[in-house]
Amino acid sequence: MPLDIHPFIVHDISRFPLCIVRNDVVVPGYGAQWQAEIEAVMAHGVPFVLIYLEPGDDEAHADRKLRSLWLKTHKEAFGHLCISLISVLADEARRAHFDAMGKMGEQAFGIRYETAATQAEGEALAQRRIAQYGAA
Repeated sequence: MPLDIHPFIVHDISRFPLCIVRNDVVVPGYGAQWQAEIEAVMAHGVPFVLIYLEPGDDEAHADRKLRSLWLKTHKEAFGHLCISLISVLADEARRAHFDAMGKMGEQAFGIRYETAATQAEGEALAQRRIAQYGAA
């Protein structure tokens, strides 16, 4: 049964199992909606990939704290269903910075983190990860 896309604001799940974060709604206070949507995706029980398109560097502290605590609390379940987190960043220096930060996140949360230069590359990478997961 497909996910109902209508209650989703933070994530575009119209091409699930790709879950694309809508940066225009990542504003202070979005964390609770992010959490509700991730929990709905996880309740669906199907592995997925999160894709961040040109993520900002200025997430509100309260939202970052909420997401971090949620990820720590749900590390095992999230790690079982989230195949990879992919950030799409056109700027090579920002990709390198996010790669370094992502390695720390991998250690903390146990989720594969990758970057790509374009949305097409990020989506192709996501599709490869989904195919690899299905073959495992």
